[in-house]
Amino acid sequence: MDNLKALEIELGNTRSALDNQAKLIDQIKAWLTEEVNLQQPIIDGEEILTDGTDDICEGRHECADGLLNQIEKWENE
Repeated sequence: MDNLKALEIELGNTRSALDNQAKLIDQIKAWLTEEVNLQQPIIDGEEILTDGTDDICEGRHECADGLLNQIEKWENE
């Protein structure tokens, strides 16, 4: 009986860890999506920056978009 209880506890711990990992991945994807959306008007030329930070915004967009695509690729493997 003790072995069964220990296994049940371990299963519960594993499920909890997996749930936490899934939540973290969802938060990362949401943040990356927000970053892409925030920078998109600059990429599309709808918003012009005059402070010289347009290259930074383009890099942030490219990085966030690339990471989203890579996460999707990994999830589909």
